[in-house]
Amino acid sequence: MNLPRRIDEILKRKEQYLLNKEKSLNSVIVKMQVQLLNKVTSEIIPKLDIENGVIKSTLKNYRLLQSLDKMYKDFGEVQRLAFVSEIGKATNGIASLNKSFFSISMGLELPGLFESIIKGTTHKIGMRLGLTGGQIVSGGFLETLIKNDSLLLELKQYLAQAVTGQVSTKNFITGMNSIITGGGVDAGGIEKQFKRYAHDVYMQYDSAYSTTLADEVGMRYFIYQGGLIDDSRDFCVAHNNKVWSKEEAAEWLNWTPSIGEYPAGYVVKSKNPDEVPSYLDYPGYSPLIDRGGYNCRHYIGWIMDALAYKLRPELKF
Repeated sequence: MNLPRRIDEILKRKEQYLLNKEKSLNSVIVKMQVQLLNKVTSEIIPKLDIENGVIKSTLKNYRLLQSLDKMYKDFGEVQRLAFVSEIGKATNGIASLNKSFFSISMGLELPGLFESIIKGTTHKIGMRLGLTGGQIVSGGFLETLIKNDSLLLELKQYLAQAVTGQVSTKNFITGMNSIITGGGVDAGGIEKQFKRYAHDVYMQYDSAYSTTLADEVGMRYFIYQGGLIDDSRDFCVAHNNKVWSKEEAAEWLNWTPSIGEYPAGYVVKSKNPDEVPSYLDYPGYSPLIDRGGYNCRHYIGWIMDALAYKLRPELKF
């Protein structure tokens, strides 16, 4: 599909920005794991009651479970600031890129009214994410994510088992390292907790932001962009680089691979092509926000009616 040069350029800029920010957030997460391991190594391990290199089954060691609770809470309070700061910078950039895109796509300098729409949309989508004014909203999505205690529970269980089983300190440290930072192809504990969201939080924010702006200015058509890779889902292959309407997107809730139109020679991946794929069939799925489901790398570029009709003439009738 041949897009106008300026629209194509801003869409590619946004795609690259999202990828770069995802990598940056992943780097923050990996650093958090190293810092957590250092904290456990310096605050918990020296307090263990050990004899001949083996952790003893003593009341003192079991009480360290409480120390682990406090240490983990203190760590979370400090480290989430870096996490939130990184997300805040990225969402500001997404908002700025969307403002530029809409200015180009609409073919005019943004009027004063649009500036107020931008401001309102930023606040609305920030509340959806659970972040406003650089601060986490109590009870919001980000706070719930950051306060997830699954890793803490795993660490406490491992410590309790080590004390009961009287394992060697060497094996204990190796196991703790594996849980927190992973190893080889295995992700670390914080990576497991955040990895999916590190991607989805930016892609969904971008989709929600641009869709809200489109609603405010009455745009009805968009381009489904993002390119294809070997393991692209049937849904994304069928929709990639094509123009769609809001009404058509509403039907994605019932989309099945059997109705998709694919490039010549493409072999459908779904084992049940007449069923809605699991990556679309889940509670809360919102077509224009979630697109091809969790971890989808496609994004939506809203365009004016005239360009939509030029790129896909049948929409005009």
